Amino acid sequence: MENMKTGYPHIDKPWMKFYGEGAVYSDLPQTNLTEYLKMRNEGRMGLVAETYYGRKFTYADLFEKSDEAATIFYQLGIKPGESILNLVPNIPEAGHLLNGATEVGIISNFIDPRPDTPDLVANARKVLELIKYEKPKYIIALDMAYLAAIRPIEKELKEYGVDTVILVSASDSMNLAGKIDYLKDVIAYNRLKNLRNARELERMAQADLEQIEIKKLKWYEALSEKTQSMKKSNSMLEAAIKASPLKIYRYSDLVKECRYSTYQRVLDPYAVTYVGHTSGTSGLRPKPIPATNISGISALEQLRRADVGYKEKDNVLHILPYFAPFGKYDNYDNHLAFGANVISIPEFEIAEFGYLIKKFHPNAIVATPAWISSLVDCEYLQNIDLSCITRIIYGGDALAPQREEVINEWLRKHGSKAVLEKGYGMSETLGCCSYAQKDYNALGSIGIPLPNTTFAIVDPNVEDRLVPLKFEEGKDLLTGELVVSSEALTTGKLNGEVIVPHYTLDGKDCIRTRDIVHMNRDGIFFHEERKDRSFVRFDGFKVKPYNIESKILECPAVEDVCLVDYFDDRRRGNMPICHIVPKDKSILEDDNACINLVNDIVYNYIIADPQMSSRQIPAKFKFHVSLPLTMSSKTNFNRLRAEELNDGEINVDVDETNLNVGSIHIYKVKKSVKKKVLK
Repeated sequence: MENMKTGYPHIDKPWMKFYGEGAVYSDLPQTNLTEYLKMRNEGRMGLVAETYYGRKFTYADLFEKSDEAATIFYQLGIKPGESILNLVPNIPEAGHLLNGATEVGIISNFIDPRPDTPDLVANARKVLELIKYEKPKYIIALDMAYLAAIRPIEKELKEYGVDTVILVSASDSMNLAGKIDYLKDVIAYNRLKNLRNARELERMAQADLEQIEIKKLKWYEALSEKTQSMKKSNSMLEAAIKASPLKIYRYSDLVKECRYSTYQRVLDPYAVTYVGHTSGTSGLRPKPIPATNISGISALEQLRRADVGYKEKDNVLHILPYFAPFGKYDNYDNHLAFGANVISIPEFEIAEFGYLIKKFHPNAIVATPAWISSLVDCEYLQNIDLSCITRIIYGGDALAPQREEVINEWLRKHGSKAVLEKGYGMSETLGCCSYAQKDYNALGSIGIPLPNTTFAIVDPNVEDRLVPLKFEEGKDLLTGELVVSSEALTTGKLNGEVIVPHYTLDGKDCIRTRDIVHMNRDGIFFHEERKDRSFVRFDGFKVKPYNIESKILECPAVEDVCLVDYFDDRRRGNMPICHIVPKDKSILEDDNACINLVNDIVYNYIIADPQMSSRQIPAKFKFHVSLPLTMSSKTNFNRLRAEELNDGEINVDVDETNLNVGSIHIYKVKKSVKKKVLK
């Protein structure tokens, strides 16, 4: 065929026929990423760049705040190339500090700011292990994250050379109206958790609280458990700061002190200025993903030239986290590069996603499949006109083609002309590296590579080198392991250690994805499976079964174990279920004994391990006399995935939002007559 001369995709690049002239570039701006964003927004300084609980920042405000942060770092004596650990959610200060650090050549190392377990000491030990490994010299933390993750390890931090902490608050950028708006959200969210008071909470959520006297506001606050918890935490925070052996600064105070100072820009395009983290990992801790200025600029330029952007003044929800490259580059930086208005959301639960859409009327949405799937049955969006939505994009996991059709039909019925678009990528590719839209948005596909990205398909059974595969005569599909080459790839090195191995294929630097894909002769790709059995939870966290299985097998009461995914109806996405064989088979007839074993595994082998995450806790445990085997005597994973859920499993419910992990409830419900079929 015309587009397949050699049969090798990475040479023929048949997908390029979908792009117009100018999509491929040869030169990139040789500067830092913050200066690139300033350059892209010349002439837009009066537009709104960010909205946060009623507070609006223009592009002029945004870059002034970024310069302010750069000044503070410069005055504190933090040097180019030094690393700051960030435990900060999606609040305005996170972007200001990130952009400011980039201006002066400082590395912003973002980790998940969520407490990883309800046990604050255990959670802090996990953070300490990461600090020992990644060696940041300073810390920026949300004040509540400081209490949960930093306060219990302050003495050890000094031993590892960390003696300075900068605190930010989620309310620093809120005025009184914004704080009232936040309270209204809390009330509305609590309505979902407390159905007994649904009518009263709905009435309160719709009330014009701006007109209510402050003394009445206190009465409303008393109704919110969250607000009461915040008051208690503020008292704890003040006491902790006074007793701390570290130098603790409040960012709001530093802004006042450094307002009229200056700083020295560092424009090196090849300097590492960001370290993100994978949502899951092949090891026991999230994998760090270092990125240079030029790799970030390349990622944004490719999105721009592939028309994966937004219109000026578009309102775009910012809910994906900074610690995920997908959240930083595809959700935050990409919006700013097009002159859009970023609506920052620091904390929410999946059940609240529809509420946010109803409240903010976004023009564009970037989210995970589970979040988007939840909208179809959302009570907030029944009979709501959604013609405001002009672009809706998902990434991080796959959706079944049938589900795509359901969501597209739902959008049409609600007045939106948008259809689901998909981005495929990895943290190692700084998020999106292929995209599906327009004529290359086939149901179930991951689209085509971005303009300056090359995909190759190699033999997945050869580990020590890349063996490219080619189309055979008469075959219309090519299947194998995906290899990616791009200027946007992570450097793959941190503190002299290779984190992400790089390979060379026909003179190009590339990485293996461990994803099995197939492509057609038009150059459109489709994802099939992961080589390592990994899967993505409903919230985007990548689960690596082998790591969890190995940890559970350390328990002497466990004989065999296998972890697979199941579709969780409540969360509208995948969750892990653990199929377990106990050494003492007599406990199979004793529910309490099974619950006790699960309790032992959860608390003593997962939560107690500083290198494990509570998001690796299986949501269900199912007990067996033995695991099913294939004809070759290997564990039959597919048969376990196909098993029905019949309410006989041990359930592990973790109370969590995107920002907090709360209590853990381990229980078994009575078997119901009606069985739930595993999807």
